[in-house]
Amino acid sequence: MVAVTAEWEVVERRRVAYEPDNTRFIYHHAAEIARNKAEPLIATARLQAADKARKQIQDLISAVSASGRVVVGACVPGGNSKLPSALGDILAVHARIHAAEGAFYRDSLADALRGLGVPVRRAPERDLWAIAGTEMDCREDRLRDRLAALGKELGPPWSEDQKLACLAAFIALKT
Repeated sequence: MVAVTAEWEVVERRRVAYEPDNTRFIYHHAAEIARNKAEPLIATARLQAADKARKQIQDLISAVSASGRVVVGACVPGGNSKLPSALGDILAVHARIHAAEGAFYRDSLADALRGLGVPVRRAPERDLWAIAGTEMDCREDRLRDRLAALGKELGPPWSEDQKLACLAAFIALKT
């Protein structure tokens, strides 16, 4: 999770860990148990994950507030595939289970943000560079150069996840 200003300043960056209590790979676990137990397992895990995320986001908001700034919004990148609505259809295909794992955590994060009153925008992860470039009126190659320079200034870690989180944060500023 990355908090930024419109002046290209990273105010806060941290990894948010919000796995449910029973297992990190909840859909994989659900695929191994009886269907009548899978739905309640996922529902409980979703509540646990959102609660843990909410606490960590509140800590981040407090840190940002302590620096004299206000969190105005968030952008949570979305997956690139559409999942079926029926749990049985998800659990029947291993690739869907993986997609559901990602959606589970992204949705839990978005739910936690909304629960704290933070406006949330969703954008497909594969489109973050293009969306940020358009909204910041910056060509993608120039945007990549600016993010690379920002990463050098901040120091490690500056992985692809953090770059995408930074892009999402810039998109949230334009919401």
